[in-house]
Amino acid sequence: MARASAATIVLEAENSTRTGTTVTTAVAGYSGAGYVTGFDNTGDSVRWTFSASNGLYNLRIRFRSQFGEKGFDATLNGSTSSGMFPQSTTFATFDAGLVELTNSNNTLQIGGGWNYYEIDRADLIPTNAPLPPLPVPATLVNSNATFAARMLMADLVADYGRITWSGQHETNEAYYVLNTSGRKPLIISGDLIEYSPTRVQYQGAPANYTERMIAEERFGQVQAMCWHWNAPTNLINQPGQEWWRGFYTDSTTFDIAAALANTNSTEYAMVLRDMDAIAVQLKKFASNNIPVLWRPLHESEGGWFWWGAKGPEPFKQLWRLLYNRLTTYHGLNNLIWVLTSENPAWYPGDDVVDVVGVDAYPTDPSDALSSQWQALLTRFNGKKLLALTEFGGVPDIEKMQRFGVWWSWFAPWTGTYGPTTMPTDTVIRIYQSPAVFTLDEANAVPPKFTTITRSLDGQMQLAGTGRRGATNRIFAITSITLPIGGWSNISTSKFSGGVFIFTDLQATNSPQRFYRVRAN
Repeated sequence: MARASAATIVLEAENSTRTGTTVTTAVAGYSGAGYVTGFDNTGDSVRWTFSASNGLYNLRIRFRSQFGEKGFDATLNGSTSSGMFPQSTTFATFDAGLVELTNSNNTLQIGGGWNYYEIDRADLIPTNAPLPPLPVPATLVNSNATFAARMLMADLVADYGRITWSGQHETNEAYYVLNTSGRKPLIISGDLIEYSPTRVQYQGAPANYTERMIAEERFGQVQAMCWHWNAPTNLINQPGQEWWRGFYTDSTTFDIAAALANTNSTEYAMVLRDMDAIAVQLKKFASNNIPVLWRPLHESEGGWFWWGAKGPEPFKQLWRLLYNRLTTYHGLNNLIWVLTSENPAWYPGDDVVDVVGVDAYPTDPSDALSSQWQALLTRFNGKKLLALTEFGGVPDIEKMQRFGVWWSWFAPWTGTYGPTTMPTDTVIRIYQSPAVFTLDEANAVPPKFTTITRSLDGQMQLAGTGRRGATNRIFAITSITLPIGGWSNISTSKFSGGVFIFTDLQATNSPQRFYRVRAN
């Protein structure tokens, strides 16, 4: 058993209990008396049991991964966190984030994942929980963004580092969360996949999917959209590579780098055709004054989707093309641009990204993801919101915040990666937690005026926010000393996108005027 010192706990791999692995000294540069190799099969691992003082520790693993990036699992006292060793032909140190140790015996095991790496040592360094993230600007990259989009961003920014908004991909799972926990996710996320022209050509357009998503605003939910973009052409369409898998790299021969290199090509024209088809759907949200957390071209660096298959430069070019096509050409000013990407080489630029997201499917849903959070925070602290845009299961937001991880929002995936796979008591605990902001809490926030200005001709323009999809009534009076019955109802309208703008033409007749707003 290794013993904890007053400072860092050092766990040499050659002193571990090993399963399927062996100690060697074949490659120089290790610490101690050797390192452990032979992580070849499921179950191969190193394990230490040690004592410690209760508290948070930074786990740093000294490793070697000569065959490329390799995923691994680190399990501490039954709780697993997943990580990715970068390729390194020499011994290097990987920051695996924060872990929690207890005063009793602790057990740390490293192994699994993709295997084919080597472990030299694990260090556990006592630390305090990081501070919440710095405030970020509420300004959107689109200077013509709608009032509704700007107010949604302002609300997200106001809550960043204080509380995490709840979300869910697709409505059926959101109702499962409601029926299980009594709370409904605040953000509802959809997918415009079926509007991709190469899917429409095989099965026709989906029946009112966009309209059904828009209808969710009547409950007050914030709208988010992704797009699993079926390749514009060159689908393989054979068993195992069917047309409906056309967003995967392995099911199309479409070359985005070649298409972008020749703007006169048929392939480039098809890229624009597809963007235009999706713009039709996004304009339906815009015509209802609904802002959208818009998350296209996600997980690009993984390479499993065709938009990332040719490397970071074509991807960044495609992102900018899509931004300009939707924003400048189509005038879609209701979009908040969310980039799901963690690799700095794939970042298209601060001027075309509002929010940076992470899609995480850890081995253990209780993984605090502190390593991924810290890496992104180092790059974007005080600059961009960070969000957990997809998650396998339901994340332990309370644990994350205890570890200094403050996602703006989280959105579990569906089916076998959704909340229905989680223990019922976990779903209840997370969605009823004061650390999580849900729909009922958002709907309880009273409406308010954000600005009241008088024009040169004496008209008053009022703008404000309130429950999304609700009806608002604006009342006016010339003196607050008059009885309540003297207030006149001067406007009844809908909080489309959670906002209202109203011009009081009657104000020209009054030297002063008082207003109040109420949601029905």
